Amino acid sequence: MLGALASCAGLLNGAPPAPAPLVSAEARAAPAVPPDAALRAESFARRCAQPGVVRCVSLDDAAQVRDLSFAAVGDRQGRGPMGLILSSEPGPLPRLDCDVAVNGCSLRFTIPSRSGPGAPGSWFVNFSDDLATRFGAGEEFYVQWRQRFSRAFLETRYDGGGWKQAIIGEGDRPGYAPDGKVVWSCSQLELVVVNRNLNGYPQMYHSCGGKDEQYEPLPVYSAREYEPEQWMTFQVRVQIGTWYRNDRRYHRDSTVELWVAREGERSRRAVLAEGYDIANTATDAGADAKYGKLWLLPYHTGKDAGQEHPVAYTWYDEVIISTQPIPDP
Repeated sequence: MLGALASCAGLLNGAPPAPAPLVSAEARAAPAVPPDAALRAESFARRCAQPGVVRCVSLDDAAQVRDLSFAAVGDRQGRGPMGLILSSEPGPLPRLDCDVAVNGCSLRFTIPSRSGPGAPGSWFVNFSDDLATRFGAGEEFYVQWRQRFSRAFLETRYDGGGWKQAIIGEGDRPGYAPDGKVVWSCSQLELVVVNRNLNGYPQMYHSCGGKDEQYEPLPVYSAREYEPEQWMTFQVRVQIGTWYRNDRRYHRDSTVELWVAREGERSRRAVLAEGYDIANTATDAGADAKYGKLWLLPYHTGKDAGQEHPVAYTWYDEVIISTQPIPDP
């Protein structure tokens, strides 16, 4: 998406944000024909080598997808730089898929028939192993991932309120202080990418009911529809101004953007919230809440566990977190 040399003016006037593509023009000219595997690997490696990158996860290694659920690790559930968390609902464990991937392997989630909202499970990654990489007031960061959707996943009219793609939320604090536990999703400052009401294109909202008692939707800039059976690219930009303390004193100095690309195409802006307020009241020395954790998950709010539907899948690959705009693949 956004190139490391893109100007702020380019970001705000809708100009294409990315630099020259990192794959050849020949590969991009024929998106129906996958580029060579070595070229795909080179694209990821080059994006990971860009200035400002703080974390790259290939999702090729079993160590990156350890089961950190209670059933597997007991009261140390969720403790680690990254891993899988299973819902209390019965469902298949997300697994590495080395047949369907951008390169190497990917992380596949399964949505079975007659399954509830969280049956597919979730995967999280902290922004650094030592939990020290977190972002607060006056800072800016970017999160990019690749995602693929089976046709059944996009075309099934599920009974429910729509499925999530990603949650950018509060990071675990070093030492897991102050209460000795990890930070879960549904945090006050979180930003969520979601297919709300199954509208067929990604949208966003802010805060798990913790900003003025709302799950506040962000303005849709342009509806960038999902496409089945291809690797789409998603990138979120978060520029944090002054934390909003739920006191009705708005600062209007933060910006949140979502950019989306179909396979072989340049990213286009899908969501833009300028002059925005990001809520965070947990900023005292003992709490010190900051962004520092990414959740990938097809959690479907209100999904009817009794509905029969085709088995569906979504895959994730190539996660990058940076303090600078990340180029398109």
